Amino acid sequence: MKTYKKIMNGVAMVEKLILVLATILIVVLTVGNVLSRKLLHQSWSFTEELVVAVFVLITLMAAALAARDGELVNLSLVPDRLSAKGQKVLMVINTVLSVAFTVVLFKYGLDKVITQLENGKRTFVLNWPEWIFWSFVPIGAACMALHMIEYFVDYCVKSKKDKEGQEK
Repeated sequence: MKTYKKIMNGVAMVEKLILVLATILIVVLTVGNVLSRKLLHQSWSFTEELVVAVFVLITLMAAALAARDGELVNLSLVPDRLSAKGQKVLMVINTVLSVAFTVVLFKYGLDKVITQLENGKRTFVLNWPEWIFWSFVPIGAACMALHMIEYFVDYCVKSKKDKEGQEK
């Protein structure tokens, strides 16, 4: 279990680094484009392609990190009114459905990447291969699935420790 946690901590650190670098990139591109338009009367046409693609990456990575801590948006109206056993059952159902969603997202994202690779489609302004930007979807989906499972495992371990503490 300790090795598993070390691996997941490493994954989370990589995700955080990606988030920081991607956010800095978006800020630099956006501010640079605004300044260029105002001062030089020239627009950086490539910024829209990059910012939109990187924003997708940021959204999925942030959702994955939120899932790691069980902080994705949810409605606690039902779970708060259930017994501890009912909450565990609901947690299993929630995890299964959430992971199923991310598997579907991963599959469709990967299908799109493969299609883009086969077609050789390129972006309009930068003329980069589109599969690069579409790869952010399966990467983000895989990270979300990993962290949803991690949260579920942590929840089960915590529940087991709480139960053992009550019996003593």
